[in-house]
Amino acid sequence: RGGQPVPLTQTEYRLLEVLATNAGRLCTHRFLLERVWGPGSQQEGRYLRAAIVDLRSKLDDPSAPELLVTEPGVGYRFVVPD
Repeated sequence: RGGQPVPLTQTEYRLLEVLATNAGRLCTHRFLLERVWGPGSQQEGRYLRAAIVDLRSKLDDPSAPELLVTEPGVGYRFVVPD
């Protein structure tokens, strides 16, 4: 961020990797949970929300996110800056 390395946990890194690999596309909660936490993790939405909050605090502006955009009730989108 700003030319400086950002330390990420393994979960944050995996989540960012999945979002960035699908940049511009809507990634549903279910899709992200399965890719990051594994099959059968659909009930763990609170972990996903917490990881997004942590990623935003490290990579984005939590009050006005531009990189990690929420699609209410559906999922998240990684927006590549111009």
